[in-house]
Amino acid sequence: MKNLIYIITILSIISCSKKEEPKTVAENNNEEQIVIDTLEVFSDSISFGQINNSKIEVYKIGTQENTIAKVYLYDKDQLHWKLKDSLILEAERINNLDTEIKDFNNDGFKDIIFTTGMAARGGNVVQTLILFSPKNKTLKWIKNSEYFPNLMYNEKIDCVEAFILTGGQRTCFLKIINDSLKEFANVYQRDGRITAKILDENGKWKEIQNIKDTPEGFDRFINYNPIEKRQ
Repeated sequence: MKNLIYIITILSIISCSKKEEPKTVAENNNEEQIVIDTLEVFSDSISFGQINNSKIEVYKIGTQENTIAKVYLYDKDQLHWKLKDSLILEAERINNLDTEIKDFNNDGFKDIIFTTGMAARGGNVVQTLILFSPKNKTLKWIKNSEYFPNLMYNEKIDCVEAFILTGGQRTCFLKIINDSLKEFANVYQRDGRITAKILDENGKWKEIQNIKDTPEGFDRFINYNPIEKRQ
């Protein structure tokens, strides 16, 4: 955590090159050398947000102990890019960002998602989802997106979808509420059975289908009522 604070303090003097640069930070009159490394850079000024008028940059930056993702949003002011918003998020050194620009809330403006971790031996890709807010031209970080791996937009039922590998396979159907994802339905596949559940008006999970999995498969689902596998 200390090194994360140090990174934030000296971000303004970091070069965009991928060379390692030692920086000296003083703490309690003791000097500590921290090596800052720009590990990966992503930039898009064509697709994200307002097409050709928004630019987003993601810098993956690391020290010996901590890795962060620094996100910048720019708005075009005539011929120049003007900084509008920025975020600092924790990340993992070992993973590539694997950045994607897609519309996740069906508002006509494309958002950004990138990898910040990995679990279940690589099966659960942990991602950070950031929406573009057209009204204020700002970034909207979906703060619990890392709890729902393998995210994608589900066009069939207009929601966000996650796919979680545990003892079986669970497809989660999610709504974006303010700055968070809220699960409202899921389909669970395990031990030869497929069950579908919904969250009722009282906030309790209710099973609506329980069918035999024939043949037993390893599937992601596009719908929960009726149960429908992705092709």
